[in-house]
Amino acid sequence: MLEKPCAVERAQSVCTAEREPVDSVTVYAGKTGTARLRVRRSSKPMRSKETKHRHRVAVNGRNVVLSTRNPVITWLAKNELTLSFAAIFIVRTCSWLGFAWPRLFLTIQHASLSHRYTRGANDVWFVINWIFQILAARSIMLHNVLPLIPQYFGVKSARSQRRFGETGWFLCYIVLSWSIGFSIWRESPYYMNTRHLYANYPEDHVLMPYGLKWYYLVQTAFWISNIYTIFVEERRKDHMEMLTHHVVTIALVVLSYTFHFTRFGHVFMLVMDFPDVFLSLAKLVRYLGNEMAPNILFGLFTISWVATKHYLCIKMMISIWTEGIFEVPMEKRFPHCPDSFASYPIVGFMWAILCVLQAVLIYWFVMILKVLEKVLIKGEDAADERSDEESDSEDDATPNDTARPN
Repeated sequence: MLEKPCAVERAQSVCTAEREPVDSVTVYAGKTGTARLRVRRSSKPMRSKETKHRHRVAVNGRNVVLSTRNPVITWLAKNELTLSFAAIFIVRTCSWLGFAWPRLFLTIQHASLSHRYTRGANDVWFVINWIFQILAARSIMLHNVLPLIPQYFGVKSARSQRRFGETGWFLCYIVLSWSIGFSIWRESPYYMNTRHLYANYPEDHVLMPYGLKWYYLVQTAFWISNIYTIFVEERRKDHMEMLTHHVVTIALVVLSYTFHFTRFGHVFMLVMDFPDVFLSLAKLVRYLGNEMAPNILFGLFTISWVATKHYLCIKMMISIWTEGIFEVPMEKRFPHCPDSFASYPIVGFMWAILCVLQAVLIYWFVMILKVLEKVLIKGEDAADERSDEESDSEDDATPNDTARPN
């Protein structure tokens, strides 16, 4: 007598291991009386939850796993360095040839007689130029420079090398931008004083020093470029939360810049960026195979996260209503743009956006607590709860494998 259930289960397990779905399994007796299986397989390959977002392409000779199959994003990912250098080359060459329009891309506009700067529509061109420069620097660091570090330490996993490059680039930018932003804040009249964030509004807020305007516009370019990078990097479980975070951040930066709220936005960006240094360091050390240092760095990251992204951010949100005065008399407004100053409805809208951002931060803080539970209670290593939606089997692939879209 044939053991039909066992035979069917065995056939389905084999097909599942081969990632092929089974439409039907027929069990019958062969000529010798042994069990025979007739398996009808589906024509479509089976894709698991872990691989539904995988899309591998070759960028600068290295494998890259994209989070989307959009052909436009795929094409941009494969040609981002070429496109960025082409844009930079065209602007620089035309500037060298004496054309006037490249100055919009290369220099900060809207200077006053006092060598301070106002806002204006021409600031968009400077931001666009820096988007290309940031993407070019990212591509070089990500694919040609940073992967050499894990290779030197004997890390052979292609996935670990990619993640090291992505995290390393983010750390390099955050450390550099935060250092520049802090030096500007250190010399400002609103250093360590929230009241001066709103003092004499708008008279003392219309004009900005060169350093603050440059910092603001470059930060805007960085966060806009991040909208692109989250689609060309490996997809995480919190992909939508990350996208929401970037959109909200860009909205806050643009609104605070438009309505002369740059002092508040400047300090807010410094507060938000500080904990990311510890998290990035913890990830980098973990990718290199160290077990103890990531736990220590993750503890420092948790402390700084609570102190900055929750305590200080909420304190700044409260100070908007307790220390700010935003009803600007009409005679103090610009005749050509009377609505360019903050009013209570505008501030209320910005405050609502801050609440959305805080909700995303609370969601991530719950993930942080889960990691702490693993480290302190279960004795496991600190690992990012926002793991990639990617199969771990790719870890054994070498970086120079021929990339084939799945």
